[in-house]
Amino acid sequence: MEGRQRDGFMKKEDITIHFRSKIDAGLRERLERIFFFNWNQSRYAARITQSVKEYSKPLIEDEGDNEISLVFKDRSVGQTLHIFDSDSPDAALIGVLMYERDSPEQITVIHLVLHEKCKEIFKKEKINVASVVLEKLFSLFRKIKGVDRIRIYYTNRTIKLNRH
Repeated sequence: MEGRQRDGFMKKEDITIHFRSKIDAGLRERLERIFFFNWNQSRYAARITQSVKEYSKPLIEDEGDNEISLVFKDRSVGQTLHIFDSDSPDAALIGVLMYERDSPEQITVIHLVLHEKCKEIFKKEKINVASVVLEKLFSLFRKIKGVDRIRIYYTNRTIKLNRH
């Protein structure tokens, strides 16, 4: 993950997050590794199993034009944002999140998975990349008419959105 460093230390504001709904098919192996074979998922195994029952199984689909996307098997469910460390063409895929607008007022973040390197950044730099991603996501969701709360599925926590 890239980040501008000053004096050898990275700061939270140095982390750049960019979302894409579809990604280059050449990133399939990295997406599989991040989402399906992530060492951190053992912490949430029971919730992951439950999410498959409630929402359907995630899978990687070809989207044409040499693009892929992580989607729910039941395509009528949810949306996906692939997380990159910048908006440049050579940006690194660092994670993925899947969400569903389950009511006019609420969006549920069903899966939020980050590359294991993000945990290393937290340990070494004390920067929580997941919180940076969620802040950016909440900023996007605030723009959606009627949405006033976000539920994080894995922790079953609901956050009220503040309008700025």
